[in-house]
Amino acid sequence: MNPVISHFEKIALVALEKQNDLIRRLGEHFVDLDLETGIARFSSDASFPFQLLGTESHNSLTWLWAWAEEQPEVSEDLLRSSRDLKAWGAREAVPEFTVPSLDLNRADGTMLSLIALSVCAASGYYRDDYDGGTLFILLFGANSGQQLQFDRTALIGAMRDLVSRYDLDHRKTLLSYFKIKNLPCSDSGDTMNAELAGGERLIALFDPAGRVITLNGEPFT
Repeated sequence: MNPVISHFEKIALVALEKQNDLIRRLGEHFVDLDLETGIARFSSDASFPFQLLGTESHNSLTWLWAWAEEQPEVSEDLLRSSRDLKAWGAREAVPEFTVPSLDLNRADGTMLSLIALSVCAASGYYRDDYDGGTLFILLFGANSGQQLQFDRTALIGAMRDLVSRYDLDHRKTLLSYFKIKNLPCSDSGDTMNAELAGGERLIALFDPAGRVITLNGEPFT
């Protein structure tokens, strides 16, 4: 198993739960990134400390880590999280976090950012498009303070989004979410039966490869 995919399967849904809550609370906005203070100021009157993660190039279709990009105007303080992630990748044998750059078909900015927000205990990530690419940053101190829990509709939507973009083990991805959230779940044979925080039940039927066939009797496509 590819180590980066294995780690992604473990945290993908929990990280998306946090990320979706952040985007919902930010609403329509534009942002100003202050490289001197390390503060992201949103037009919604919200301001949060940020860390630079890396960039996607739309031309070369590659990811470049912030720690590997030579920018004299960027302070070392803004690279702390990316350097911590490099060290984490070395400890966990996840080379996508230790090489300076990689092809996006190996791991894209969204996957790397979702793993990063989990490893660094960030509030979420933010993507800022520019001519020829996209900058990814981590935001801190933006937690809502509420207990985050997907309802069934949101969880199914998040799963559909993930599997449409990445080649994941559906069963491991769902089971990891239920375990991390400490939700009641039985997993036997071709069926997983879980109770969500609001009392809704999710029943997943899998094929022999661990891919979801149906959720609560409805085809999963």
